[in-house]
Order: sequence, then structure tokens, then C-alpha cells
Amino acid sequence: MIQHHPDIATLMAFSAGTLDRPYATVVATHLAMSDGGRETLRHMETIGGALLTAEPAAELAAGALDRLLGTVGEDQISVTPREERSANELPLPLQPFLPKGLEGVRWKWTGPGVATADLAWGDDGKSRLMLLRVAGGRRVPEHGHGGHELTLILQGAYRDRFGVFAKGDIADHDEDVEHQPIAEPGEDCICLVAVDAKLTFRGRLMRALQPMFGI
Repeated sequence: MIQHHPDIATLMAFSAGTLDRPYATVVATHLAMSDGGRETLRHMETIGGALLTAEPAAELAAGALDRLLGTVGEDQISVTPREERSANELPLPLQPFLPKGLEGVRWKWTGPGVATADLAWGDDGKSRLMLLRVAGGRRVPEHGHGGHELTLILQGAYRDRFGVFAKGDIADHDEDVEHQPIAEPGEDCICLVAVDAKLTFRGRLMRALQPMFGI
């Protein structure tokens, strides 16, 4: 059962369409895996619709509807789980980035038992969508976050001071959070991550090696 969900502010930004694509992809993938998350989003959108309905009517500029409809289409991210099965078992929002599934990922070694793979960059050139793989039982060095980080578990699980995060759970952290994730024994823990800044490591050795790791 999925226990951890995005912060309400993150979910509101997703609903409003103001999240950069890496973050929107992580949230959409979580929602495709979480019945409870989709229900929460529906409630938020219902409340937002009621608030808009209560607003006084305003006259639209000529061509406003055509411009609005022109923005709807290819860039929209679906959060609806697909009924039919395919060779790619990943949630639908993630499949365009990983058409061959997790088996087709080209991993980059970033430390003992740790590997990453870049998937995409945001329009601002700062936010980044990536995969993180931590071998079962391995620790990620203690670190903080220079900005906003969303981490969604796709396989396996890890634990830190906030609890256990398993498949479908999402960790929503800002620059005030420091933690040390430890992958649960057994299968590798694979996470979908959106970040907009480098991690901040506490250890002197990790800080020295960080340029080589690229995280």
C-alpha cells in the first residue's frame, strides 16, 4: 500500500500545470500508480472548479479560446493507468522516456553500489529527470538538497529517518531536509528523481568527489 504522497503544494502546482516537466513527470507517474493520489487530485480539481465558478465573469479577448485549445495536446501528461498490458510494464507517463523499460537503461556508475541515468532536462535548463539505482542493503551518503527534490520508488524500497519508502511512494524534500537513505536488503532500489540543484554532502570526501559523480 502506498503510504507517502507529494506535498499538497506540489500537487496543487501539478494540477495548475506550473510544474516543470521533470517534476510533472514524477508526480504523474506516482498518480498513475496510486488510486488514493488520483482521488486527492480529483478533490482538489473539484474545489478549484467551484472557486472559479464563484468568480465574477470576465470578458475574454478575441481568439482566447483558440489559443487555449492550442496549448492542449501533445505536451499533456496522462495520469490514467492503462488497462491493456504491453511489453513495457512501467507506468504510462514514464514510458516515453524508457521505451524499453528498466531493462534498457544505460546506467552510469556514481559510487559503490550506486548508479544513475539521465532521462531529460526541464525547459529552464536546471531541473533534471533521472533514475537512481541503489544496490540492496547499500547506504547513500548522508546529504541535503540544494533545492526541491522529488523521489518516486519504482522498484525495491529504502528507509531513512522519515520511514520506509516502497514501490509507488514518493519523497518530497526541499533544501531544509538532510537524510541518509538505506536500500532495503534484497533487490536493487530504483527511483525516479526530479531535482533542480546538486546534492549537498556532509562528508568531506563526498564533497571532493561530487564533480566526478555529477549529482
